[in-house]
Amino acid sequence: MDKVIGLGRLGCSVAEELTAYPEYRIYKIDVGIKERASLSFPEFENMQQYEEGIDAHEVSLYLRTIKDGDECLLVVEGGTAISGAVLRVVEAIRGAKVNVLYISPDRSVSTETQKRYDRIAFNVLQEYARSGAIENIILVNKPSIEILAGEASIKNYEKNISYFISYVLAMINYYNHTNPIVSTESKVADHRRIATLGVSSLEERAAINLLFPLKEISDVVFHYGIPEKDVSTDETLMKKIKEQVKSYRTTDEMSVSFAVYPTTLESPVVLCTAYSSTIQDFAPS
Repeated sequence: MDKVIGLGRLGCSVAEELTAYPEYRIYKIDVGIKERASLSFPEFENMQQYEEGIDAHEVSLYLRTIKDGDECLLVVEGGTAISGAVLRVVEAIRGAKVNVLYISPDRSVSTETQKRYDRIAFNVLQEYARSGAIENIILVNKPSIEILAGEASIKNYEKNISYFISYVLAMINYYNHTNPIVSTESKVADHRRIATLGVSSLEERAAINLLFPLKEISDVVFHYGIPEKDVSTDETLMKKIKEQVKSYRTTDEMSVSFAVYPTTLESPVVLCTAYSSTIQDFAPS
């Protein structure tokens, strides 16, 4: 995915963090946004007005450089009125392979209106993924990210969340477009279109921290970024990787695979993508 659309404030914040990587073409859509090469929506009162009131031609014109067959990512936070515009944006680039990153809000501090908006977008987009109208929906849970990203000041809170999401996205996307030196990775079935991302380490008994508590996981693909010096000298790495991969296979039906990539990083980075074909419930508050 080299084209990223941020929709709404947090979606635009994640997209902005990805500008640090030159391979991405970034598009930002928000209410009253004044940045160059962005698209400003008028402010509406609710989701329905965003779905019905935006200018579809204007959206299509703004996203005209996204061509049929292009693979792109649309980032949006649930619980926001502007999330009502998601389907209009998807329709504007219907020939592209659209993946949606859905940031599920902290429902324990959401208003009833925000919970209703979240419920609508959360369920509709999963059904879109299951039907093949979008390629995949990647679910991430804001409270889970807060724990992994660490504490931050109020001023830097949103940037901290956005940076963490963008880093995990960029690394996994890089791995997906790089030839591994060792791999058992197999193709995930087309009907398994609901996904989340995860982070871990190679320390003994290290937990796999999924960014959304995905249920009925069918496939897990581990991505191991290993410093080049360790690839050549550490004779314990393959054993550690195999043990971690095997420990995560909880049923005989679950497919768990891995790929190893040499990196210029100073320490190993362990990321994963988990898939399910089952419509998900909200993350526990």
